[in-house]
Amino acid sequence: MSFIMRIPSMIYGTLLRTDRIFGVQACVQTITQNQVRRTMVLCMWGLILIATFSTLALWTSLQTVYGADKESRNDQPGLMEGFRKLQHSVDDLLNADPQRLHLAGRGSRSLPNVVCPEIDIPGEESNMTIDTSEASMFEAEEAIFQTSTLKVRKLISTANSLVNRLYDAPNGYRPSIEETLADALVLNDYIYVPGGRWVPAHCLPRWKVAIIIPFRDRHYHLPILLKHLVPFLQRQYLEFGIFVAEQANGLQFNRAMLMNVGFVEALNYTHWDCFIFHDVDHIPLNYANYYGCSHMPRHFLSGADRWGYKLLYGGFFGAVTGFTRTQIQRFNGFPNVYWGWGGEDDDILGRIRQLGFFKTRPWGVMGWYNVISQHHESAKKNTARVCLLKHYFERVYSDGLSNLEYSKPNVTLFPLYINIAVDIQHLDWNRSWTECPENPQRIQAAVADAPAAAADKSADAPKRERRGVRADNKKS
Repeated sequence: MSFIMRIPSMIYGTLLRTDRIFGVQACVQTITQNQVRRTMVLCMWGLILIATFSTLALWTSLQTVYGADKESRNDQPGLMEGFRKLQHSVDDLLNADPQRLHLAGRGSRSLPNVVCPEIDIPGEESNMTIDTSEASMFEAEEAIFQTSTLKVRKLISTANSLVNRLYDAPNGYRPSIEETLADALVLNDYIYVPGGRWVPAHCLPRWKVAIIIPFRDRHYHLPILLKHLVPFLQRQYLEFGIFVAEQANGLQFNRAMLMNVGFVEALNYTHWDCFIFHDVDHIPLNYANYYGCSHMPRHFLSGADRWGYKLLYGGFFGAVTGFTRTQIQRFNGFPNVYWGWGGEDDDILGRIRQLGFFKTRPWGVMGWYNVISQHHESAKKNTARVCLLKHYFERVYSDGLSNLEYSKPNVTLFPLYINIAVDIQHLDWNRSWTECPENPQRIQAAVADAPAAAADKSADAPKRERRGVRADNKKS
């Protein structure tokens, strides 16, 4: 008991001999020993109360993270187990430095010797948990990359400067974009390449899949789709990249022409096996809806929530479709004449049937999709779609990749995708095609012989090139 009573005096003497302890020495010298004793007792009780409340708060947070109900508490050995898990979490956060990798330097010995599965993927029969509430692109990136988000953004900044130099370089020999974007990060079971390209790290992917998203002014939908689509594709052990083909003007939306642009530009990055053209507001529900390149041409949708998980009509071929690279080249890509909503998907179906291809489709819940209903405004209807569709067979070999023209796109790499912003314009109307009265291109064709129109056309010619033909020949 006497030792306890001497504790305040001992503390008082220690404080007098210690320098720079928050200026305590100057204050202590002005008060008596009894005052110090009372002050120290109050301080000790205050510290005890603070420690008690801190312990309770820590325990509450641990129970929140690791299970607050009685059953989960019975499964945990106790508070020490909670401290151990907390320590591991802090260690992971402090050491969250993903391994850097140079893809061009990967030799054959460093490649995995196991082929990724195509069927019987674990958990493939389960459905995704869908959350279509508003999310920013920042939130989507953090949901995918977690503690590696800052590392990825730094890598993207460097990659953008390198890619922009390639697009600004004069024609002639220049390094490929795939060689330029060789610096990568190892994130869990995947190798991440700047611009939203993912390569399985522990198995050889069966397919290299390019996801093309025709896009304009759907910034609400894009982060929601990417937040769900990236984990969905990772579960299927695919090598994949995501490209957003954005129409950068106020003309009526031309989905099919953007599909052509996305196809041509994506081939600049690697030799993709197949291409999946994905509406920005459609989210797949079932992991068994395999996005690999088998069974193509393929319509991945068997029903959507807005139609009671049924198809709008039996021949519907829109929203999410896939083709191999060779198939797209054989049917000359997609029609460029559909400005506005409707018609292009039926035209595409006619093309593949004319060349003898047969579409496939998943059945039942496997092919179900949810459509993001918020901020959903359809493009203005194409009043010429019925006439154009009636004469689609006239344009199969003369409208598509063969006559595709567009100015140099503005390419920007983002952590989850590559954005290809392009100013697409109406192309010249081929006089061998049947004219549709509602078609605005008919007006352009009617004035094509006028001197003023010819002069305007010749002045504009250097700004546009037939990028589709050049890229097609380069990659074939």
